[in-house]
Amino acid sequence: MMSSSNSLLQRLLAKQNNNSNNNNYVTQHLTWLTYLTMLLMLFDMQFKRAEALKVTPKMISNHNYPVEEHIVHTPDDYILTVYRIPDSPKLRRTANSTAIARTSKPVVFLQHGILCASDDWILNGPDTSLAYMFADSGYDVWLGNARGNTYSRQHKHKHPDSSDFWNFSWHEIGVYDLASMLDYVLAVTNETAVHFVAHSQGTTTFFVLMSTLPWYNEKVKTVHLLAPIAFMRNHSFMLSKLGGLIFGYPSFLSWVIGGMELLPITSVQKLLCEYVCSVESSFRFLCSGILDFIGGWGTRHLNHTLLPHVCETHPAGASTTQIIHYLQLYNSGDFRQYDHGIELNKKYYQQETPPSYNVHQISSCVHMYYSNNDYMSAVEDVEYLATLLPCAELYRIPYEDWNHYDFLWSINVKEVINDRIIDKIARHEMENL
Repeated sequence: MMSSSNSLLQRLLAKQNNNSNNNNYVTQHLTWLTYLTMLLMLFDMQFKRAEALKVTPKMISNHNYPVEEHIVHTPDDYILTVYRIPDSPKLRRTANSTAIARTSKPVVFLQHGILCASDDWILNGPDTSLAYMFADSGYDVWLGNARGNTYSRQHKHKHPDSSDFWNFSWHEIGVYDLASMLDYVLAVTNETAVHFVAHSQGTTTFFVLMSTLPWYNEKVKTVHLLAPIAFMRNHSFMLSKLGGLIFGYPSFLSWVIGGMELLPITSVQKLLCEYVCSVESSFRFLCSGILDFIGGWGTRHLNHTLLPHVCETHPAGASTTQIIHYLQLYNSGDFRQYDHGIELNKKYYQQETPPSYNVHQISSCVHMYYSNNDYMSAVEDVEYLATLLPCAELYRIPYEDWNHYDFLWSINVKEVINDRIIDKIARHEMENL
């Protein structure tokens, strides 16, 4: 513990000394907020980091589905783990299945949100989870994992215990991770395009990739974005409003906090999951309360039997820079690249402010699914984004209390979301035979 604390303090002092001649930082003062943040970080170090549960391959196998593990290398040397469900036991048992024939399996790629992983698409069980439903319908299913999460904590040269490993935002996840995973999947399957489904930050990385490297639009057939996030002008999460004031602009504090691991799973959390979130616990409301606090209060749709599994696998890992980048979007009202401050912006972008993502470059027809009670993805922001896209189709969930996590773990997600997506993709495949 003492060595970890000293390491952090040395890092802070080193950063301060290295920039003593930089006018941007001289004018910044270590206010009480700085000391409070340091205190909270040091307190968090008291708890030993626990190994997160890697449930994706085990859970898929337990349900008698075949599963493959694939390793993907990015251009900047991160090492990602991608899972594949190539077949379904239900199809093997059904000789006269009406599903798509095995010899012509279309590919579906699913990408998770922030602090999440491939687990998101399977936790709801084989009858309700989107990944299994796709496999049962005859699709070749691939589950992505972004850098820094439980399954992608590797780099060719950097160790996840070092700050260098965490020096990325969702911009890098879009242009490096998502691009590399899509290329890998297409190479392995010998296909030219995939059907793409994403939730939350996964949708952000889609917008980043398709607007920055627009030729990737040719590599997707249909696009289905759950709780899409790009513009955040009407974002209503309370902590974002507070965090935006502190970290949502280039400052000494946001610079110090950036590039660190965010909310690693600790031994204390494992105990919490086991005793507080269990079905028998009288305190299970605390676990559902966290999801309500972040995603939207008052939902009646959450499948509470999933809470122990959600707790055991989340948060799955992320960089603090990802959060800071979102807070910058909230402050600026724009969908743009990371703001490093005037001097570094001129170095990286050849201009004083970060460039906006040109969403007009997204030629793929985008299906966006959104709701009234989603603190992360506001109705007004989604509908404004739709006006900027060349082709967008909106589906507003017909429940006033549907929140950010109901898109994944609600008791009626099959009827409200999954069946609709699978039907749209099936119709596309039939029309393009």
